[in-house]
Amino acid sequence: MWRPTRPADPAARAARLVTIVATVVFALIVVRCRPWDLFVREAYSNDFYDEQARSFLRLRVAVRPEIPLQEGFLVDGKTYLYYGPFLAVVRLPFAVFGDVFAGRLARLSMIAGYAAALTGSFHLVRRLAPTASVRRVGVFVAAVACSPLLFLSGWVSVYHETELWAFAFATWAFAGTVRLLDGRTPERADVLAVAFPVAAGITTRASVGLGVAAGVCVAASIAFWSRIVTPGATERDQKRAAVGAMGGVVGASALGFAIHAGLNWIKFGSPTALPGQLQVLSLNDPTRAAWFAGNGDSFFSLRFVSTTLAHYLRPDTVRFERMLPFVRFGPLATDRSSYPLETITPAASITTSATLLLVAAVIGIVVIGRRRRWTLVAMVAGGLIAAVPTFTIGFIGNRYLVDMLPMLLVPAAVAIGTCAFPIRPWRPAARRIVRIAVVALVALGAWCNAALAVWTQQLKEPGFTSWRYRVDGWVFGDPAPALVDLTPGAPVPRDGTVALDRDPTSDRCSGVYIAEQGSWVALERSNDGRRLHGVVELDDDAAALLAGGDDWTVSAAVNGTSVVVEAEVDGRSTLSAPVPLPSDHRLDVDVIADPVVGELSVTVDGDQVVFVFAGPTGAGVPGATFELDPDPGDSLCRQLEARR
Repeated sequence: MWRPTRPADPAARAARLVTIVATVVFALIVVRCRPWDLFVREAYSNDFYDEQARSFLRLRVAVRPEIPLQEGFLVDGKTYLYYGPFLAVVRLPFAVFGDVFAGRLARLSMIAGYAAALTGSFHLVRRLAPTASVRRVGVFVAAVACSPLLFLSGWVSVYHETELWAFAFATWAFAGTVRLLDGRTPERADVLAVAFPVAAGITTRASVGLGVAAGVCVAASIAFWSRIVTPGATERDQKRAAVGAMGGVVGASALGFAIHAGLNWIKFGSPTALPGQLQVLSLNDPTRAAWFAGNGDSFFSLRFVSTTLAHYLRPDTVRFERMLPFVRFGPLATDRSSYPLETITPAASITTSATLLLVAAVIGIVVIGRRRRWTLVAMVAGGLIAAVPTFTIGFIGNRYLVDMLPMLLVPAAVAIGTCAFPIRPWRPAARRIVRIAVVALVALGAWCNAALAVWTQQLKEPGFTSWRYRVDGWVFGDPAPALVDLTPGAPVPRDGTVALDRDPTSDRCSGVYIAEQGSWVALERSNDGRRLHGVVELDDDAAALLAGGDDWTVSAAVNGTSVVVEAEVDGRSTLSAPVPLPSDHRLDVDVIADPVVGELSVTVDGDQVVFVFAGPTGAGVPGATFELDPDPGDSLCRQLEARR
């Protein structure tokens, strides 16, 4: 698609244009419209593959426990990550430089994975439908681009990076298989075009990669077996090529599984099991540990299918609203399982976020069945197998929709690339209706998945909420929607609802919160109640009260050239590590005492030194030496109060 051809290929040009535009949109969301942040070190989880590469470079499998923290698995005193090795191996050249690139490559990797997936989609539809028109090829690539794959741009994380590349390898594996089975005598390059993405997919995300590999191996067996068993010495070269091709595909699958199983055995003592009870998060959370104990220490069970299948296929998982970006997640999934799911997070469905691909896939399955294309049936079955673990895991998450896309790829490409509708008397009108519907579904998919990506990325950002309500005010006027007063003890409303907390003593807004998954998240705290920000000047070898409330205090004690901060709430005391004391004895201090989110924290000179999960009551009162910042920090409060 990217190589110039003579004569020029209009279909390749159209697919290239779609890929470039979609990748630019994806990249802009990934970098939050700040291209200069492409290589900025990201937050938690984005250095997991870098850490694995660092360990591989030292011929180890275990990683440093401070990197994965709660995501690590603690086995015999060593910490392991469960992610496949492929994306870590790719990072080995960067691991040579130590931690210089750690956490800086995830964005670039995600953008490259998205572009690779769209490029593979073009090759798949061209192989399945060589005579497809420019419009049809462009529509298929656009349908893939505007699927839940686009949603993955909303969170730069190891989870989304893995999903992206697993899908990209699945796309290339299917495209390579169609190329391998096109009737020619298979050559080494044809075999490699299948073997590499199959092995890479298994060692990236085994659950998806193994399903794809199964479909590809069966398809190759169906195609080559007749050549192998047909008698006749004149076909000896073709037989040898067929045996080599089938052996190469099966061998690559076996190699990928052997690498996955071997590493899993070294880590967890089993070729396939993932011991959830040994995850640090489970070791520190008795409720989660009890959940795994009741589920056979596994993440998976057929008992969850009734919940996951119903939610991932239902057509009402998103909601439309008048505020930008106009689309948001609908209600959480209803737990219908005989054993409760461990985690249910906001998620759309394949029906709402990949409508065009789903409709085309249904049509394509009928076409494939009627044409008796058994090799394609095998690939569809492989994609379905790849999706099975997603339906049996005890978690609901929007990113898992990407695991379902491989089962739609081949039939959707067949339908979009080859189907002609025999509607003779009304053919012009029918074509117009179909074209309008296709354009509408592409636009809906793009808007839905981009909106959900932005929603996921920006929900906790004060600027995002401020912008949404400002635009809404310009267009619709007052009062603003989804804006309530915070009532202690009341049920938390649906995600995205904004609440204003008023201080009864001063009768003014003291905080702005937004609902997320049944909890409140602070967007803004005014600088005289829930938060105290300013400068403290400390005396030599003396203790000073920084701030306090009804049942909490924060104090600091100078000891030579350092200072120790103590936070006491409800009789429990927490001490910080020694903090260097500047020569002028002045510290920039930020104290947060928030019972709404259950937090008491202290930040000194930009570094958080104390954090306590607690419910400190009473508005904060600064100590005698605490000089409050003159900025009240209530701009969002005032903006939203004016919209009541």
